[in-house]
Amino acid sequence: MDNKDWVNWLEYAENDFEAAEILSHQVKPKLEIVCYHCQQCAEKMLKAYIASKNGRLQKTHDLVILCEACINYDSGFEKILLHCSDLTIYSSEVRYPNILEIEYYHMQNALTEANQIRKFVRDKLTNP
Repeated sequence: MDNKDWVNWLEYAENDFEAAEILSHQVKPKLEIVCYHCQQCAEKMLKAYIASKNGRLQKTHDLVILCEACINYDSGFEKILLHCSDLTIYSSEVRYPNILEIEYYHMQNALTEANQIRKFVRDKLTNP
């Protein structure tokens, strides 16, 4: 992965969050797709932060690994480690049938946690 422009990572993260929000408001939301976009938002936000520090971007969807990389630059990222752990499961397992049973509250929690990660990282990028 190339970290030339961390702003692009932010833009793609925002796109994922916007997609998750739009899909969550459908009459019968596709819960797994919303959760997947929440995980993708968080992943790209963390990669944006790492890229902003000129760090090495790892080819991983594991948000805990990415958050730990962020902790190397700023110990404050420990505050969102649990959110990262909760969202990581939605990176691949939701893309295949019969692996996860997702309920409406999972989607709501994923949206909340992705938004908390999103706001936290944005704050770190604008107030280093």
